Amino acid sequence: MKPWIDRALLGLHTIGAATLFALVGVIAYDVAGRLLFNRPFAGTAELTSAGLVLLTFLQAPHAMREGKLLRVTFFLDRMPPLMRRALDVLAWGIGCAIFLVFVAAGWEPAIEGWKSAEFFGNDAFRLPASPLRFGTLVLWLIGAAVCIGFVVEALRGRAATPASPTH
Repeated sequence: MKPWIDRALLGLHTIGAATLFALVGVIAYDVAGRLLFNRPFAGTAELTSAGLVLLTFLQAPHAMREGKLLRVTFFLDRMPPLMRRALDVLAWGIGCAIFLVFVAAGWEPAIEGWKSAEFFGNDAFRLPASPLRFGTLVLWLIGAAVCIGFVVEALRGRAATPASPTH
């Protein structure tokens, strides 16, 4: 893939790491408030649930691009290169399809959430749902685009991931 794409995916990955750091801070603040002052932070559950979703899909495209997903190559190492490429095309095609199913399934709830001003939480802490819903839609589209890039690379006879045995 192009270097600017790799830098953009690394940027998303970095934002995901910052999100994790912020979640650790929120949880630590909640625990300290609960233990020391008997006053927990009201939004911990909402922020951590939303943050974990964002964290997952912020970091997934970069992990895919770098070949850091779990792979068991015992079977693949014994296959001819053409068969490995065919399986790469199939696997990344399925990955793309899954991301696109996520987009299709999430589109309507995102629109409805926008129209109804949906929020997560209760009166003590309210978190608007629309940014999370639309953000995940964008991240799922990015994930699908990364998968399509790997399908194209495999069809051209290139390794689908840096760690791929087809190098």
